[in-house]
Amino acid sequence: MEAGQETRGAAGGEAFQSTAWTLVIAARSDGAARRAALERLCRIYWPPVFGYLRRRGHTEADAKDITQEFFTGLLESDFLARSDPDKGRFRGYLVGALRRHLARERERQSAQKRGGNAFALAWTSDETRAHLEAIADEAPGPDEAYERSWAVSVLGRALERLRAEQTAAGRARQFAALSPCLNAGPAQGDYTGISQALGISRTQVALQVHRLNQRYVELVRREVAETVADPTEVRAEMDHLRRALAR
Repeated sequence: MEAGQETRGAAGGEAFQSTAWTLVIAARSDGAARRAALERLCRIYWPPVFGYLRRRGHTEADAKDITQEFFTGLLESDFLARSDPDKGRFRGYLVGALRRHLARERERQSAQKRGGNAFALAWTSDETRAHLEAIADEAPGPDEAYERSWAVSVLGRALERLRAEQTAAGRARQFAALSPCLNAGPAQGDYTGISQALGISRTQVALQVHRLNQRYVELVRREVAETVADPTEVRAEMDHLRRALAR
């Protein structure tokens, strides 16, 4: 598949743009395009790498520094020039590179401050940060923390996209009221309270929650599709995401 080409995913039936990883590979000869695609992947995988480091015992400050240094190093190297999507998921490819980085920098206490091409990566949201901190404390090991952090960050990015869509459509108030019911069954009395707050029937509340959940799942698929080389792999990655959240 060539850079910029669209293809139709097996799940959801909608066309996906070429994934970030595919764009990196396709743009090997174009430094600017490759860097832009790699930066997208770095932002997607910042939280999982941070979660992995926290579970390995690094403090929050040190984990942030190491994560920043790791991704800055990727942007300055030919890390993906040698990569092959057929050899595995980008998620596994990246954690292998992280382990090698840690082996080389085992005693480093803080990231070297860089100028020039350095860039900053921020948390997706306060809610996502809270989830990732909880994972760092509760996950049984670094690998589990990495996988669960990846899954939580995917959900967090999809939720932010859904919130932005609803706000742009003038439905920010409705979304604020309905969003606690997404991806979870309502507690007793929830729909009644939302119905009274929004001035609509309980049936309408249920219908709107159903529609938002459908769109939410679609946006999660789109986030997952960013990190696979072939859209036919999205379903398998969605299954992996569910397993990671269930751990």
